[in-house]
This record gives sequence, structure tokens and C-alpha cells, in this order.
Amino acid sequence: MERYYFDLYNSEHSQVDDQGQLFANRERAGLEALRILQDVARDEAPGAERLKITVKLRNAEKVQIFEASLTLHSAWS
Repeated sequence: MERYYFDLYNSEHSQVDDQGQLFANRERAGLEALRILQDVARDEAPGAERLKITVKLRNAEKVQIFEASLTLHSAWS
């Protein structure tokens, strides 16, 4: 098991993970990063006209190894 850190950035603030979580490999950690991105989008997207959410994944050495982003633009015609 290896420790991975998930840093979250959105339009209003950022949250740096200083505890991390254990995963068997980086692919599993990458899937968790995508799950986090989906969960945050589900919570923050309703009613938002513009939204950008990014999850950055760092390994045990705290080097960034993965990044996933979601951008939402919505407007009435």
C-alpha cells in the first residue's frame, strides 16, 4: 500500500491534503481522484453559471502525478 494525497481546487478556494489515503496502486488512487471530482461537482454545480474544479493527486513523495479537472459554463439564451 502506498499513500496518496488529493488536493482540491475550485473557483472559490483550495484544500491541500496533508494526511493522504492508502491505495494499492496509482491507478486506484486515480479512480478515487475522479470520484472526488464527481462528488464535488454534484454538490457545487446546481445553480452555478461558471465552475472549475480540479483534483491534483500527489504520491508518497508528495510529487504531483495526476490531475483531473471539470469546467462548467451555463447560461440562458
